[in-house]
Amino acid sequence: MNRITHHLLEEGEELTAPPSIIYVAANSVAVKSKDLSLVKTLSEGKAYWMKSGAILSPANKYLNIYMIEITNMKQEEIYFTPTEPCKICPILDELLLLQKSTSFLDRCHFQEKLWNLIGSMTEVQPLDDIDQTIHYINNNSHKQLTVQDLAEKARMTPVSFARAFKKKTGIPPKEYVLDTKLKKAKELIVQNKGINIKDVALQIGIQDEFYFSRLFKKREGLSPSIYIKKIQDRVAVVSQLFLQDHLLSLGIQPVAAPVYPSIFPKTNGVPSYLEKPLEGTFLLNAEKTFNSKDIMTVDPDFIIKTSLHHGEQQTLTWMKNKEVHSIDFQKTWDDYLDQIARLFGREEAVATIKKDMGQLEKRAKKMLRGVARSGEWAVVWVRNEEIRLYGASNHACMELLFQTLEFKPHQDLPKSGYISITVNELLDFNPDKILFLWSTKAAVDRVAKHPEWNQLKAVENKDIYIPSSQEWDPWGPLGRKHMIEGLVSYFNLDKTLLYI
Repeated sequence: MNRITHHLLEEGEELTAPPSIIYVAANSVAVKSKDLSLVKTLSEGKAYWMKSGAILSPANKYLNIYMIEITNMKQEEIYFTPTEPCKICPILDELLLLQKSTSFLDRCHFQEKLWNLIGSMTEVQPLDDIDQTIHYINNNSHKQLTVQDLAEKARMTPVSFARAFKKKTGIPPKEYVLDTKLKKAKELIVQNKGINIKDVALQIGIQDEFYFSRLFKKREGLSPSIYIKKIQDRVAVVSQLFLQDHLLSLGIQPVAAPVYPSIFPKTNGVPSYLEKPLEGTFLLNAEKTFNSKDIMTVDPDFIIKTSLHHGEQQTLTWMKNKEVHSIDFQKTWDDYLDQIARLFGREEAVATIKKDMGQLEKRAKKMLRGVARSGEWAVVWVRNEEIRLYGASNHACMELLFQTLEFKPHQDLPKSGYISITVNELLDFNPDKILFLWSTKAAVDRVAKHPEWNQLKAVENKDIYIPSSQEWDPWGPLGRKHMIEGLVSYFNLDKTLLYI
């Protein structure tokens, strides 16, 4: 067990110390190491790790020290910064009383307060750059972090630090700290069933729960209590599909949802338009096999599941769980919306979502008419080892483009789905216009080196279109809206007209 002892040594007294943390509360202390035969002076107001040695009291003065013996702690694992005795000694004296108690609750408080004390005395190594500072803030949201403290750790003046931080992140360090704390607060609320607002505030380093509530509402637009209502259904999504899109549009934030880290590495594995709404949600890597134990840690009341791509061995566990609601493959985005809404009694919300989407699509079709009807289109995706040519149906994106928005498809496109082609085969189709979806400019440039490339009609007429479309996925209401806005914006049309 961890143990604290208090020692008052008079002149000439010597105390042999076991491996422990020594805190010097008054005067200074000389330590003679048995291993190295060296005398080292330790100063008042600092803590030190001692492997072993003899403590010698100073001449004409008494020595006030506390010795903290920590089980299995290694010397290289801990460093300390100066701490004022008037702040540390009352806590150490309280710990001395707690450790004498036979009460189990007092022993628990002893361990908690002891580790909190050591943490407050621990020195973080200097931060070499702003990236390290950001990492430090992200991992210490439970602490009270000031710009002054962060600047000192970065060995900069507060003014210079704030300027460098804002240049790197786009926001002042104080704002970043608050954003980080509120993101952590959301995570605590979403992933811990029944947690109260006071405990959330304390765990992000805010002592006043009312101040926390005001801050949360100011920055998030709703109070913590209303935010909690968004997750009252406690839904987890076990799927390779972004069904969280449908849940969010229905006013439900999932407690767990799938992500694709390799596809969206900069936005926590989801498209940017889902990143903010999913703050706090436990993220499940859909590129790997889902682990049921991970999902159960957030204590979901419902699990929405679709057929998984990683093998039927996963499905046996889910099928035995009465909270699991399986959804079969649906042909359209609104079919999924209907299925999910029925599970949670949100049918009225569906009618509003469909009406709003229909109006958005109607306005977009009108705005894009000149582009869509100006020639015959082909949609191509350039992948690492493949060029895909898409048909005009049986794909959410193609149905949005060719049927809803009425882009004129090339007459010889595949009937549905897609086919893999070469540049020579694309030349056989020879469409008037080519829209490259989900393709980087570098990938298209690679294909453009083919000798037959310049013979394409679309190339000759400069009707090659390469929008930034990595996030275009109209399988949910939010993704559909995002793609429509992206199309309108890409073709230099006034996006604000979509909402007039």
